[in-house]
Amino acid sequence: MSEPLRVAILWHMHQPYYLDDLTGRVSLPWVRLHATKAYTDLTTMLQRHPEMACTINVVPSLLAQLQAYDEREDIQDDFLTVSRKEADELDDDEKLFLMRCFFMSNWDTMVKRHPGYTRLLERRGRASDPDSLRQAVERFSKQDLLDLQVWFNLSWFGFAALHDERIAPLLEKGSTFTEVEKNLVLDVQAEILGEVIPGWRKLLDGSKVEISTSPYYHPILPILIGTDIVRRSMPDATLPGDFSFFEDAKAQIERGVAYYRELFGRAPVGIWPSEGSVCPELVPLLADAGLKWMATDEAVLMRSLADGQREHDLYQPYRALMNGSEIAVFFRDRYLSDLVGFTYSKNPPEIAVESFIGHLGRIAKNNPGGTVSIILDGENPWEYYPDSGEGFLNGLFKHLVQDDRFRPVSMRQAQEEAPPTRTLSKLHSGSWINANYGIWIGGPEENQAWTVLNRTRGALELAEQSGKIAPEALQEAYEQLYQAEGSDWFWWYDDDFNSENDEEFDNLFRRKLANVYHALGQDTPAFLDEPIHVTRENILIAQPLALIQPTIDGQVTEFYEWTDAGYIDVSKTRGSMHLAKNTLQAFYFGFDRDNLYLRLDPSEECVMQGAQDLHVRIHLCGQAERMLQFPLALGQNTVTGCEMTAPNDQGVWESVGKLDRVRVDDVAEIAIPFALLDVRPGQPLWFVVHIMKGEITEDRFPKNGRVLIHVPDENYNSINWSV
Repeated sequence: MSEPLRVAILWHMHQPYYLDDLTGRVSLPWVRLHATKAYTDLTTMLQRHPEMACTINVVPSLLAQLQAYDEREDIQDDFLTVSRKEADELDDDEKLFLMRCFFMSNWDTMVKRHPGYTRLLERRGRASDPDSLRQAVERFSKQDLLDLQVWFNLSWFGFAALHDERIAPLLEKGSTFTEVEKNLVLDVQAEILGEVIPGWRKLLDGSKVEISTSPYYHPILPILIGTDIVRRSMPDATLPGDFSFFEDAKAQIERGVAYYRELFGRAPVGIWPSEGSVCPELVPLLADAGLKWMATDEAVLMRSLADGQREHDLYQPYRALMNGSEIAVFFRDRYLSDLVGFTYSKNPPEIAVESFIGHLGRIAKNNPGGTVSIILDGENPWEYYPDSGEGFLNGLFKHLVQDDRFRPVSMRQAQEEAPPTRTLSKLHSGSWINANYGIWIGGPEENQAWTVLNRTRGALELAEQSGKIAPEALQEAYEQLYQAEGSDWFWWYDDDFNSENDEEFDNLFRRKLANVYHALGQDTPAFLDEPIHVTRENILIAQPLALIQPTIDGQVTEFYEWTDAGYIDVSKTRGSMHLAKNTLQAFYFGFDRDNLYLRLDPSEECVMQGAQDLHVRIHLCGQAERMLQFPLALGQNTVTGCEMTAPNDQGVWESVGKLDRVRVDDVAEIAIPFALLDVRPGQPLWFVVHIMKGEITEDRFPKNGRVLIHVPDENYNSINWSV
């Protein structure tokens, strides 16, 4: 039998540094809430499977916040404070806060699975503008408010916490909670929070699991080292002048390593540089800090090799030798990592596990004794799994430890068992997103943020040079500056990503810089009072403007045929996670009085891969359910029709007619007669489009929810729509 494939999975645990050190205030609750979900769930699953080896990468500033909850008495978590307050003592602002913030859970997987929480959402309504929220407050009784306090916190309990015998009766009860029961939920939450770091220590002591580190406050190190490095992969970008904070980059690494050693009683062996961002100048800094391996994305490898071939070159570590220093480098398999992070949540766990093992089996066959690196966000994906990922993780870990074709390992184990045999003479400067740094610098808001950070740093240097600032004050000022250098603040600037908390992320960034001046005993300059982020309307689904009559030929026949169509803005469907691929670059929909029209424009990556084995599955629901499927055979123009199916009384899908107007060439275009959908003018019709590979959902449009239209009648002049 051939040598097994080493499967090195790294789960990255990371949150921004929400804590204001000066006041003890925590304005956003995500460290506390992820503790009861992802952090505890993964530890629990690894305890169930003691033979499973992997790497957990934990950012030091996350560890510091977890410790602060446990050790600091002055912590003021805004969400926890309003959760603890008795419902009949809430003032009007606090009630409005509950309406706005206490439905910040994934509605499909964390709200709708609980009837009690769902009823509260229906009572509030989907609108979140200030007027609608004020009206919603009037509809909520004191009992409703108490139930909402419970459900928001309870919805963030992962599978491990939900199995707690103290929590199960509350899930069954579902509503009319008491203050005693609410405080029990919050007490269990605090108990779990305090067990996260000890749980990681035990895993580390067990030798199978490695804990790796990152720069202390998760900055993009190459940007700190200098804008000259940024220009290597972004030569045409507009940058905010020239700067170099080399000493800050060095400090972020050294302080992260020192804090790790203090907390775990040993030095870390490896590091995930923030967002997989690397450059040649980073190698000596990491080697000098005693680190033996780092990891980044496969795109960095392909740009580092003269004539790289993915299947031949990816599945092994490399030796990066730069400026007389060396470190081992692992390169993540982007496709497999994204499957776990984005795709498998939409599929039954047994199908997802089978798919993943199938992919690993093919890699093992072609690379006996190789190492596949699977590196992904260890927190956010599980919000999209209906069971918080329990079924998938349980099946995957069980299979990996039992299948002789595979050997699960930590990065350290992989490096020791199969040291790098190939040396990189060049290391591309880039990150795991687009192999550059464009998410964090180059946009108008991002550049403004770097400008004000640079000005603040200049003021700090002048104060230090004056010799009039006490060492303790200087130390605190630098601490606040390092916090402002974290990648997360820049992630949310401009239009790359969006969240309900964009404004607060902007406030936090500027507050960190204001704290620099506070530590120096200086007044905060006026430029830090001005918001950097500009709130823009975030329309994910735009309504059709008029009836359309496109030519269904799989071609963009003329520009104007889809001008009045509605569309899903694919570019705005991203939040705290980045998907390396989108199967579509555009999605249009519209209608005349007889037909629903859809147009799917494949992405560049989809075209390059030839959409091999992909097919389109469209699920429609009006007065009855309908489904149609056809292959995404790009450039072939061989798809001329497909069957429309509907479920019979036994739930078996049977043909109810044939669609003749389906064409796939440069784009996919479909005309679906309303008559086959059994809907009449004025009636609602929902639809969702899935891009499938076998029985695995590769992508979904819209990403969440459904598109709603109303069948036009003779008086049609506008459409009501929602998602």
